[in-house]
Amino acid sequence: MSFCFKKKESVTKAVRRLCCERVDDALKLLKTGDHFDAVHDVRKEIKKLRAVLRLVRSGIGETAYAGATDALRGAAGRLNAMRDAQVRLAALEILVKNSNGRLPRKSMPKIQDALREDCQAEEKKLGKTVDSAKKFLVEARRQLGSLKVRPNNWNAVAPGLKKIYRRGRKAFALAKRQPSPEHFHAWRKRVKDLSNQLRLVCPARPARIKPRMENLEKLGDLLGDDHDLFMLGQFIGKQLKQLREKKPVEEIIAARQKKLRAEALELGAAFYTKNPKRFCRQLGDGWKSWRRRVG
Repeated sequence: MSFCFKKKESVTKAVRRLCCERVDDALKLLKTGDHFDAVHDVRKEIKKLRAVLRLVRSGIGETAYAGATDALRGAAGRLNAMRDAQVRLAALEILVKNSNGRLPRKSMPKIQDALREDCQAEEKKLGKTVDSAKKFLVEARRQLGSLKVRPNNWNAVAPGLKKIYRRGRKAFALAKRQPSPEHFHAWRKRVKDLSNQLRLVCPARPARIKPRMENLEKLGDLLGDDHDLFMLGQFIGKQLKQLREKKPVEEIIAARQKKLRAEALELGAAFYTKNPKRFCRQLGDGWKSWRRRVG
């Protein structure tokens, strides 16, 4: 089912449905998923779940929020190493395509072999890590299926939406002022949260929100590519210390990151133009109008 609220659905019912659907989809993927693609998709479902919880955090209370979040964090943590190994290999392949032949040819086979060996090592652990992740997801579903949201209307959604937008603005400003990998990655998390949350409330104002959602998704992709390259660079720096032509590869990675970050900062400046209160109020007006509309 689509990842959004329904017009005639209470917030409590919507949150329970959305969360249980996401967990059920994740568990199905893990049943058939003895490969990395399934792990990637499961992690995406977990990110959606955590975005839902952050959206209604004030409405479900800290105890319920912490319990469900801990279970989801546990599941994601079991899958991170597998996904990171695949991401690094994919990042190298994309880097090769964008390098216009500037990468040193002698080094590429060694880097690729090292990354493939890393993937194979993680794949051998897949059975145990997947079983552990399943246990955390089953526990999360138990908690998520009984969530109660108070108040059962927009006022339960607004504080979370405002908070994530505000945190995104602050993270953008910090990444612009102090462009470190950690700050760009922290900004990326807030961008992904808001992107998922806008998908939830998009029926409230589809015509006005759609272009902004598209820009936010593009921003998330840019920041994601930057972080993937950062992880690739870390791997090369730590695991391939004796590689003769390591420096040219690291320089090309840095140049690509510089370009991605410049594009991301430009998009961020265009997106975070409204203050959090006004941003949230406009979405709320659209939401209430949509809920009152017949048909």
